[in-house]
Amino acid sequence: MEALKNQLTFDKLEERENDPTWNNLSAAAKRHCVDDDKTQIESGMAQHHVDEYDFIFVKVYLLNHFSDHILQIGNLLSVSSELPEYAVMVHKQAY
Repeated sequence: MEALKNQLTFDKLEERENDPTWNNLSAAAKRHCVDDDKTQIESGMAQHHVDEYDFIFVKVYLLNHFSDHILQIGNLLSVSSELPEYAVMVHKQAY
């Protein structure tokens, strides 16, 4: 993931250097542009993670164990899903 971020940053810098107005900017202005580009790249990558990845795999994995638990516990009414849902929610919020 870090390699992709570095490649995107390098590509954006190369694009900036090919712009004829880039050489007319002061060093501070260039640094500001580079910082803006890095922020934009990091924001885009974070949004990509939110869009692409989900914690549904945790819930699917838990389904494998429900049949064993039902056999062990017996009555399904005595099983509460609040704790696993809370655990998933904590991880999802942290993500």
